[in-house]
Amino acid sequence: MKQFAPAKINLYLHILGCRPDGFHELETLMVPISLGDTLEIDLLPQGIEFTCSDPALSDAQDNLATRAARIFLDEFKLATGVRIHLEKAVPVGAGLGGGSSDAAAVLLALRQLTGIDCADSKLAELAGRLGSDIPFFIYGRPAICHGRGEIIEPVILRERYQGLLVHPGFGVSTPWAYKTYAQSPRQGDTGRVFADVTLRNDLEPPAFSKYPWLPTVKKWFRAQPEVLDSLMSGSGSSVFALTDSIGAAESLRERFLAEFGATLFATPFSIIPANS
Repeated sequence: MKQFAPAKINLYLHILGCRPDGFHELETLMVPISLGDTLEIDLLPQGIEFTCSDPALSDAQDNLATRAARIFLDEFKLATGVRIHLEKAVPVGAGLGGGSSDAAAVLLALRQLTGIDCADSKLAELAGRLGSDIPFFIYGRPAICHGRGEIIEPVILRERYQGLLVHPGFGVSTPWAYKTYAQSPRQGDTGRVFADVTLRNDLEPPAFSKYPWLPTVKKWFRAQPEVLDSLMSGSGSSVFALTDSIGAAESLRERFLAEFGATLFATPFSIIPANS
């Protein structure tokens, strides 16, 4: 079966302090978007097989997707195997949760393929064993995430959001971003106030200090007439601009590529609402 694995962006990311377990206490509004990977997942007599359209990932047999399959089979004591093929569309190391969404997609598909009767909350618990933001993708809807990101509070957005998402071709290490933040903690710049959110990402200061491309693009976006505001997603390195229509995002894309380079990743997106 085919399973869509949407990427996410963070409309805000607040770091509230350090936790006893060494992680940071977060509050973040994460939303799934129209950009995503596609997985083909089928049952086999035995074993776990993994292939990927991206040659750089095709040899990664111990990745989040295969680990998700293994934890599902072990949890429910299933004597079967799984074949996973991943068509990769989400940039790696981009602050978009691509790998986490792929893992959640595997868990959701295996629940359906095996006929296991388990609630979303059970799948989210399994997902939480694999990574902090994977439970969000089990629910697949806008949510405020607390704790390390694993405590999910679904929300209904009052506005529609769309825009342009860009990626520079390099990633930002999430552990590095949090470690650097801890050395000199300060809030990110407060952006525009929308009906549902005030844009702010507290991981922008460390990422911007090391990678000047990121603040340069954000500043350029904010100077464009169709852009409502701009923000880095997660720990980077993706930056998005919100616009009042997809058409505006498409025209912005042409101008962005002309300004920063025609080979860069740039795609219009819309947020997947709760009722999709």
